[in-house]
Amino acid sequence: MTFDKFFEQATKTPPYPYQRRLATAPELAELVRVPTGAGKTAAAVLGWLWRRHFADEVVRRATPRRLVYCLPMRVLVDQSIREAKKWLGNLKFHDTRISILMGGAEKDEWFLEPERSAILIGTQDMLLSRALNRGYAASRFHWPIDFGLLNNDCLWVFDEPQLMGNGVATSAQLAGLRASLGTVAPCSSLWMSATLEPAWLDTVDFAGWRRGSSLELEADDYDPKRPLHKRMTAKKTLEPLGVMATKDGKEVAQQVIKRHIPGTQTLVVLNTVARAKMSTSRLLKISLRRKPFSSSTRNFVNSSEKN
Repeated sequence: MTFDKFFEQATKTPPYPYQRRLATAPELAELVRVPTGAGKTAAAVLGWLWRRHFADEVVRRATPRRLVYCLPMRVLVDQSIREAKKWLGNLKFHDTRISILMGGAEKDEWFLEPERSAILIGTQDMLLSRALNRGYAASRFHWPIDFGLLNNDCLWVFDEPQLMGNGVATSAQLAGLRASLGTVAPCSSLWMSATLEPAWLDTVDFAGWRRGSSLELEADDYDPKRPLHKRMTAKKTLEPLGVMATKDGKEVAQQVIKRHIPGTQTLVVLNTVARAKMSTSRLLKISLRRKPFSSSTRNFVNSSEKN
């Protein structure tokens, strides 16, 4: 199956040119430098899946069986999990396991099936600590198991590493140590960010092993006839709402509804979680009077008001 057909089956949209280049390259790039919102998650997850199952034999053998998707914060984990599950469902890839490694998440015993293809999505504290043989929120007796599995037969993907602080240098050091000391099975790393400087990866043990391969948007990505061009050049207006955020969120909700242009996306930024939740609840409550919503949406409104 071609990558284009594979990608379209998973996402219901054709891939951007850079996503195709990443997946079909003879050797995977180390650094993907593309803007936020350009589909980096799909590029990494579906690129890995395609290389593991449909690329030529040499690439398939070199593609690790586990994708370790490392993120700087919890909210990004939830979003990535939803997308990955949707893609696997569309592809009917039921043999590929998806596991969450995040504080507060239900314990997932992914390590009991090390022979199985798996996507591990989690936060940097949970993932990097395990790769360092000091698994956060894990039994000391379990540290060596996670250490062995996460340093062998894995493709580590670091998404938005500019938000990871010391995690960036740690990830590079681990990559350098794996390269110099060797692993039983291939274990590579991929950093994805619009703003990451390659020099940040030049740590003591990784500087000499870096291939320096970087993938960025090219002319065909910016072709006006392609959908990515429309997304990257879309008009984004930023302006103050002009009202105070009251406790009940009513004024904010009314102004948002008044200013929203149908067919477009409106983003509202508030300075506390409580105000954001209350304004969202009020916004949905006003909308409920205009058109029916699902029971889950109604439950969200009710729970937000209680909290």
